Amino acid sequence: MVAKTLELEYRYQINQVVNYIEDHLTNPLTLEEVAGVSAFSPFHFHRVFKAVIGENLHGFIRRIRIEKAIKLLLFHPDQSITNIALECGLQTPAHFCRVFREHTGLSASEFRDRFHLQTIAERFRSRLTSEKSAELAHNLAELPIEIRNMAPMNAIYARYRGTINDGRINPDIKGLFEQVVSWVDASEALTKDSLAVGLVLDDPFITPNGRHRYDACMTTEHPVTPTRDLGVRTIPGGKYAIVKVTDRPDMVYDLLHLVSIDWLPRSPYIWDVSRPALEIYFHNSHSHTEGKLTMEFGIPVKLERSGY
Repeated sequence: MVAKTLELEYRYQINQVVNYIEDHLTNPLTLEEVAGVSAFSPFHFHRVFKAVIGENLHGFIRRIRIEKAIKLLLFHPDQSITNIALECGLQTPAHFCRVFREHTGLSASEFRDRFHLQTIAERFRSRLTSEKSAELAHNLAELPIEIRNMAPMNAIYARYRGTINDGRINPDIKGLFEQVVSWVDASEALTKDSLAVGLVLDDPFITPNGRHRYDACMTTEHPVTPTRDLGVRTIPGGKYAIVKVTDRPDMVYDLLHLVSIDWLPRSPYIWDVSRPALEIYFHNSHSHTEGKLTMEFGIPVKLERSGY
């Protein structure tokens, strides 16, 4: 009860802190620096952060650094381990090696040798029934994938923490979208150009269940003021590989996973880990008469060699 009360009271401040951490992940990020973002004393901040996030500050920062390193090892196979360590804020190879092994049980080089995207895709398919595997293969072959340059978008958002998907439409995330849309509409900031956009802040195939973060956003060009429950953020622009899909939720999630681990490595692009993946929902996306889900899923990408 205490933790829930603290979360409701300090949700906005802690979300701002987490956003700051991700934007400054290459920095040392001391307790004093991070607490200053929230305007709390270090002692009070440490207590509030753990109550809201469920992890202490040091453990949270270390975990998202290692999860970013895993993403880079998987999707940037030509990037050196030393550069990956620096990009994730782990300043020395020795420190990176120690914390990576503590988290995964392997060194970074062992992890890279053992886990190739092709191997992951093969293992993923092997766990499916033959019928579902054949259906996914057919759908993947027919799937239109568009490379789209998107402009940054201003949005009001509510943040979800938990497990993003379990093969069905997540009722908590759906509820957050309804809450955000209702608030933006009541604030007279909803326009015909507003979009419902979900930001997938953690990869559900890397981050453990229960610790996924997801922002349910509604875009608006009108100035809005954050509240205790809702925040204001910019959805990053740039190049995205856009997949439009309508199917059962379990098929959608499996199909999108295959796009990332099968189609993407064979394309000229690599995953741009500086931006989250996004989901664009349309009117009645969650209310299909056959229980299907309709959305556009965007993988943030850049050209492998040019960096653009």
